[in-house]
Amino acid sequence: MELTEQDCVDELESIAVATTDEMLAEGGFVPPPTTHMFCNDLGHQPYAGYVRTRPFCPGDDAHTAIETLGLVASFVNASRLVLAWEQADLQIALQRPGEPMPTGLVVVDAPRVGEHVVRWNPAEFVRTGTRADGCPIVAASWGPTQRIPGGRLQEPVSAALELWRSPRTWSAMEIAEAYLDMEDDGYRMAWPVRPDDEPPQRWPLWRAVVEAIVTDPGQPQRSA
Repeated sequence: MELTEQDCVDELESIAVATTDEMLAEGGFVPPPTTHMFCNDLGHQPYAGYVRTRPFCPGDDAHTAIETLGLVASFVNASRLVLAWEQADLQIALQRPGEPMPTGLVVVDAPRVGEHVVRWNPAEFVRTGTRADGCPIVAASWGPTQRIPGGRLQEPVSAALELWRSPRTWSAMEIAEAYLDMEDDGYRMAWPVRPDDEPPQRWPLWRAVVEAIVTDPGQPQRSA
């Protein structure tokens, strides 16, 4: 059964929570900031794919790494974004002063035009053990989810949204160069296989460029 776009957004939030649980249990880590993209020009299956941040150093480099997520959303001409990150982890990475923010998962549902909604999933992280390699085993106790229309965003997240929403026309060469540069920097991108009844001739320019890159014999294969 096909999901509606809103169903898909809700499912992405559930997957983000489950992924956080899994990574905490495996080694005490949380997922890197991630952006999921929807594109109206893809037709009845508008989910385009996702991009995860490259490794970054605390401070300005973290800001740049997260802001650059908006570049992919720009060249795919995304109509809607879903961004997810762990709140305390991001605050530490940005080296922001003040009281430590609570732990939990932030999921932002942002349209191209209009007000975003912050989905706040508070959690208490408790160390429950240690693996043989010394990594901690952590369990999350999740509280009730809150929906906050127009909720406050961290500065680099706002910058990523602004980069995405700023009008820009991309050529095929510019898309390919941006994609390959980000891949070389360590961003992880994945793109779902399009339906069999959707001929490549109907793809938007960016999708044709991405398909050519990921199916090139010299490039590693990727799937969502």
